[in-house]
Amino acid sequence: MRIDHGLLPGHVLQRTATGASATITGTTDGPCTCPITATVRRGAKPLPGFSGKRIGQAGEGRFTVVLKGLPTGGPYTVELQCGAERAVVREILVGDLWLMAGQSNMEGVGNLCDATEPHPLVRNFAMRREWEIAQDPLHYLAESPDRAHGGGTGQDAKAVVRAKKLAIKGAGVGVHFGKLMHARTKVPQGLIATAHGGTSMAQWNPALKDQGGDSLYGSMRLSLQAVGQPVAGMLWYQGCSDTGPEQVAVYTRKMEELVAAVRQSLGQPKLPWVIVQIGRWTDGGTADPVGWHAIREQQRLLPSRISACDVVSAVDLELDDGIHIAATAYAALAQRMARVAARLVHRDRAERPAIQPRSLRYRDPKPPFGPAIDIEFANVVGGLGSTGLPQGLVVVGQDGRPQGAIYKTVLTGSRATIYLSGNYLPGSRVMYGCGFNPVCNLADARGMGVPAFGPLPVNGQPGISRWFGCWKVTPIRPGEDLAGMACPDPADPSAVERRFNEGNGFVNLHPEWEGRSGHVAFHGHVEASEAMPAEIRFGYDGPIRLWVDGREVHTDLRGTNPAIPDAKRIPFALAPGRHYLSVLMALNGGRAWGFFLRMGRKLAKGQDGDGVALPVPWE
Repeated sequence: MRIDHGLLPGHVLQRTATGASATITGTTDGPCTCPITATVRRGAKPLPGFSGKRIGQAGEGRFTVVLKGLPTGGPYTVELQCGAERAVVREILVGDLWLMAGQSNMEGVGNLCDATEPHPLVRNFAMRREWEIAQDPLHYLAESPDRAHGGGTGQDAKAVVRAKKLAIKGAGVGVHFGKLMHARTKVPQGLIATAHGGTSMAQWNPALKDQGGDSLYGSMRLSLQAVGQPVAGMLWYQGCSDTGPEQVAVYTRKMEELVAAVRQSLGQPKLPWVIVQIGRWTDGGTADPVGWHAIREQQRLLPSRISACDVVSAVDLELDDGIHIAATAYAALAQRMARVAARLVHRDRAERPAIQPRSLRYRDPKPPFGPAIDIEFANVVGGLGSTGLPQGLVVVGQDGRPQGAIYKTVLTGSRATIYLSGNYLPGSRVMYGCGFNPVCNLADARGMGVPAFGPLPVNGQPGISRWFGCWKVTPIRPGEDLAGMACPDPADPSAVERRFNEGNGFVNLHPEWEGRSGHVAFHGHVEASEAMPAEIRFGYDGPIRLWVDGREVHTDLRGTNPAIPDAKRIPFALAPGRHYLSVLMALNGGRAWGFFLRMGRKLAKGQDGDGVALPVPWE
């Protein structure tokens, strides 16, 4: 009597409220037609109700029987009997099954010297489709019989075993996860290994299922069919291979299709998915990370598109090479995944979803601090914290480039407040985890990391233009009494175009003015696409006068140090078109350095400066 399918040595069966079931097929040595009975033992003693229990009938040398109601726990020995024939299967466990799929960081490429110890009640359904005690490497592609994983080429089985024993890479998240879930539930755990490094969503396409072992999706289905069980949940980590423009455009849709297909294939329409957001890549070099950002952001938002799904962060975790999570860091990742799984699968009310940014709001300056942005996060447990100074939040301009505007980050409960220097530009966005290889270290008290996000818009931004950093500047001229001077001529041929690249918008001429006297004229212009109520924001450290289109709008003959950005706000109705600005500034005996100037649009109550037409300085 031989069992062909449904109950293998070391098999983990998925527990249910009515016990586990296994549909078992096989053959008998002769054309037996007698009843088939099952005896299930824990140790030497049969389980109550499972001593010679009739579970089906053999016919013409074949049988398909169903063993039902097996209680959670084990290990059990199952003995099937048909007349004088017997088949014995040992080490049967009943607990929770987890399907692992995706690319290399689910496969596991951590250093095996740092791999975690195995646990006798955590098992792995290996790529060769046999059960084993879960021990890294869980995914050993050369063991697979399927061509999608490089199998089916007649490789020497003994050589594969030898190579696996000599492997130095292959530690992953699975064993950690299984041990954590066993500690939580006190029941056996089974892992099903199907991941393959470097693979894309196109390779996991459910439409390729009919290719069987020639496709990744088909190979995964073959493993599930060999296990013959429902699963508690799906563990998915993939995305690095889908950061090109064409793949980014369809990533969310492809994920929705994959989730739906797996759920339909298993007959589990609410199968929970635990997804890991892609982390860091140290070798991105000068490539544009926009696609990397886009995949992270789409992954972060998957729970809003897919039911019974949550996404955990990996952007703050240590690596064992340029792109792969370190074996020592998988413990932290597994803890995040286990918390999410406990909530989604076991309805653990003590667990919250993964952290998500909830709102971003601009806050006007409050002395002694500059302007700030408050970032509120949902699902924070015990407050946000960091090891050392908080790292990872970045302000980016509309071109996606970091501005370097943050000088302080303060964490308070579920809020991160970033304080901004003068080079913050309205219309900017905020990111966490900008670039391929960011430094990120924000997490809550349970160890759940803040996900990479953005760029996200900021609510409540003022309608302020960029700094005026391009001017035509005259040489120093005699005289510091500006009171009797006329508006300088914009067509003055001695004025030379100059660009001031101070990061904070300061038009700084101190190196040229120090120890000297006299005055200097500046000429610039601003464009307005529409009529708007505006204000000129002015700050300076010497005597000064300002004209717009030849009309004087501000005079301060006692101006002195320090120059404070936006210290003076001058209302001004800005008509459509180009407007010319002229500035006269006295050197104040060499004590003056320069000025700040930008324009703002006065906003209606509740109006946001992001997206409205603003004055555009000469560049």
